[in-house]
Amino acid sequence: MAKCAMNVAPHPTCIRLNEKVLTRNCFGMLRSSPWKCAFVAAALVSGCSYPVLPFTGGGSLSVGEWSGTTSQGMPIAFVVSPNETVTAITVGYAFNDCSGSQTFADLTVPTAPNLTCIPGPCSGIEASYRAFGYTAGSPASGPMTQLNGLFLPGNQAKGQASFHNYPSCGTAIAVEWTATRR
Repeated sequence: MAKCAMNVAPHPTCIRLNEKVLTRNCFGMLRSSPWKCAFVAAALVSGCSYPVLPFTGGGSLSVGEWSGTTSQGMPIAFVVSPNETVTAITVGYAFNDCSGSQTFADLTVPTAPNLTCIPGPCSGIEASYRAFGYTAGSPASGPMTQLNGLFLPGNQAKGQASFHNYPSCGTAIAVEWTATRR
C-alpha cells in the first residue's frame, strides 16, 4: 500500500513528515484534520518538486477568486489564474494598535502539489491538492509580509499570514486565515 508524505522546503533540503501524520488516505485526513496539512503547507515556499500525475478530475481546487477573514477579523482576498498561479493578494492586519491592508498585484506565484506518494505516482485526487507561499519585503529592512495557503475540497482554503517589523507596530506571526471561492 502506498503512503503519502507531505514535503516542505524551509531549506534547500526537503523534509519528509512523519508517516504517521499522513497515510494513503490523505483525502480523509485533510477532511478530518485540515490544520495538520495547513500547518505543514505554511512552510512550503518552493524549491521542491515531485513527479505526480496531472489532475484529471472535474476542475481545479485553486483556480478562481477567493475571499475570507483572518483570525484578527481582517479581510483576505486573492486570485488564482487558470494556469494555477496566484496573481493578486490583499490581506488586512490589526495588531498592537495598528491596522491596515497590503495589496500585492501582478504576481506569478505558482501553486504546487503538496504531497508525494511512495511508491508513486499519486492518484488524480491526491495530485490535485495545491499550496502556495509568498513573501514580500525583507526581515533586515522591514516590513515583511508572508502568506501561505492550502486549497481544500469544498471551495475552501486555509493558511497563515505573518507581518514582520511593521513600523511602529512590531510583528504578528502565524495569523490564521480561511477563505472560500466566490
